[in-house]
Amino acid sequence: MKFAIIFVLLAITIPAINGIGSVFGPAVDFLVEAIASGAKEHAGETYVRVMNSMGPDVEITANCASADDKIDETKLKDGESFAWSFKPNIFRTTQFWCDVTTSDGKKKHWDVYIPTMDNESPNWYLRGPGIYLGKYDGSQLQKKESWEQI
Repeated sequence: MKFAIIFVLLAITIPAINGIGSVFGPAVDFLVEAIASGAKEHAGETYVRVMNSMGPDVEITANCASADDKIDETKLKDGESFAWSFKPNIFRTTQFWCDVTTSDGKKKHWDVYIPTMDNESPNWYLRGPGIYLGKYDGSQLQKKESWEQI
């Protein structure tokens, strides 16, 4: 969004500079339109991210899906993450879940997105003690799930 605001400001400012508007105006107009159409295309999308923070020797395998969509099986080393986006249905019944197994013998099935979640774009952190929900930057982690042994 900040990126789009900068180009909108440039589109307003550049034509006002003596003679430059005629050279850069069409290019800036094109960029502003491209950003605006991209923003429209992704408006209303929800993002789910799952990150492996289990430790350097632990790999996870994640299988995630909804009733309508299956996310490809994903293997993550420590520090790696994967994410997907979707538009919740108009009935507010969209639900995604994940089945995760770890190379150190843990597993868990849990809902990674339900419509009533406080966090509209959840960030999940898989850690040794359990599964945490937090901010994108890894702050404000709250333990939501405990691991089961395989």
